[in-house]
Amino acid sequence: MPAEYDFYKNPIPPGSKRKPRLHARIVTNGTISTEELAEEIHGRSTLTTADIHATLISLSKMITEHLRRGDRVHINGLGYLQMTLQCPPVKYPKEIRAESVHFKSVAFRPEIALKDALKTTHFVRTTRKNHSASYSEIEVDNLLTGYFLDHPSISREKFQDLCCFTKGTANRRLAKLVQEGKLRKEGLYRFPVYAPVPGNYRK
Repeated sequence: MPAEYDFYKNPIPPGSKRKPRLHARIVTNGTISTEELAEEIHGRSTLTTADIHATLISLSKMITEHLRRGDRVHINGLGYLQMTLQCPPVKYPKEIRAESVHFKSVAFRPEIALKDALKTTHFVRTTRKNHSASYSEIEVDNLLTGYFLDHPSISREKFQDLCCFTKGTANRRLAKLVQEGKLRKEGLYRFPVYAPVPGNYRK
């Protein structure tokens, strides 16, 4: 089965008269859950779905534990995971304390074998609704309703992936949903999540 792609506009600085250029990006078919992965692996092995699901959950927890210890985690066939940090800019190490160093993200470096396998992917232009014609408010509400059936909150990254938005569009749409009283912003300042306000999205 080929992977679908579409063309997206590159962001341009405000006031620029330059015409926007386009870049190709994968059109996602959704997010594959742990349960779905377990079912697919079950269909290709003699392991039970329950055992596979428990193993995947345990793997996730163990990876988290080792990353918190400062380890780099290697998953054979996939690649390497390592925690990245952020702190205020300084000239000398003594200018900053440990309390000012925070988690930033998790960096992933794929193995060469994985990249080689993906190089043979066949791509086709999507025939679905073009990305430039953005989802309507009703369509976004429907997507969020389905998402919140299994999740208590959503991050900007997940929202961006769910709606196939750019980062900027995702931030603007989330801010509007918060302003309209449909979502409330929670979590840390640098890593917020958005939860449905009671009375919205079947909550």
